[in-house]
Amino acid sequence: MFKPTKCANEQFRPSKSEALSYFIAGEQRACKEDKGFALQPWTKVRFENTDFILEANRAIAMGNYFFTDVEGNEAKVEYTFGYKLIDDTLKIDLHHSSFPYDPKL
Repeated sequence: MFKPTKCANEQFRPSKSEALSYFIAGEQRACKEDKGFALQPWTKVRFENTDFILEANRAIAMGNYFFTDVEGNEAKVEYTFGYKLIDDTLKIDLHHSSFPYDPKL
């Protein structure tokens, strides 16, 4: 399950091709609003976990991450990630991110 940060028209991406479209966009993108989030010139990202849950084959983390652009501007994004252990490899199977609530909007 994937809910990217910067999407208004197609907020939820149930397929791998739609998730990849968000990150790499391009001519063959699955969703027209995508601009290639992973291709933007971010200079760093940092995570601040609020908390996490650990179970036998699952983990869930929630908090904020901060992306810094080439001009030093930092974008704060709220996230929840779900992880699942599959064949001894940890895989993300839930990703939700959004900008914090702004009461002025």
